[in-house]
Amino acid sequence: MQNKKGFTLIELLVVIAIIGILSGIVIVSMSGAQNTATDAAIKTALGQLRNTAEIYRYGTGGGYYTGLEDDTEFKTLVDELTDKSGAPSVKVDANTWCVSVRMVSDTSLYSCIDSTGVVKTSASATCAGSTPFVCGGL
Repeated sequence: MQNKKGFTLIELLVVIAIIGILSGIVIVSMSGAQNTATDAAIKTALGQLRNTAEIYRYGTGGGYYTGLEDDTEFKTLVDELTDKSGAPSVKVDANTWCVSVRMVSDTSLYSCIDSTGVVKTSASATCAGSTPFVCGGL
């Protein structure tokens, strides 16, 4: 009887095929994870915008939002949103503000935040009205 050492060509091909199938499944399942993470970063930036706006209002704004769009930190956060998903809708007047941005994982959805504390994510959650500026839609 002959002593076998090593693997046959068929065994190696089967193992390579199984690895290929498993890696294909993992790649497909991870493809949406990056977009979901970007959406989470967008929502975090919107929350930071709210904090920045309130600090501005009660700090340098003297109780008003006038000039908020020129605030360095506010501009930086808006630029961050622009980098992640395109140009957000930013509306500011003396007493109200609103920021709406398109989501990355589902481009039919918008996330919107306004000076009343409303946070919405829907197909119609965009800055509405002439003033006061609020998140419209659902």
